[in-house]
Amino acid sequence: MFRLRASHLTTLLALLVAAAGCVTADSATRATGPRTTLVVENRNSGDMNLYLVRSGQRTRLGRVGGNQRQTFTLPAYVTESTTRLVLLADPVGSMMSPIEVPFTVVPGDRIQVVIPAY
Repeated sequence: MFRLRASHLTTLLALLVAAAGCVTADSATRATGPRTTLVVENRNSGDMNLYLVRSGQRTRLGRVGGNQRQTFTLPAYVTESTTRLVLLADPVGSMMSPIEVPFTVVPGDRIQVVIPAY
């Protein structure tokens, strides 16, 4: 009975390896498309949590430290076509209101945003 299970496992493993071999590099490249980057320069002394707002849906992008610059790669689904986005910079541990920066993006763009000191 153990040999029967082992042979089934071997067959299943062989099928999985064969299926993985069917994926080509070309199809993987086509799915990702051009890389879109967002460079955020935080001139404020406090850290900022960053969010992208698209069609009312907020997606966390990451965090940029105080007086630092950070480059983010935007998810492909965010830039499927020419899209109007809003960058929402929310100060960490502060009662200050979030900063909203609207912009339009096309796949492959490199966007630069400066968060001013206040």
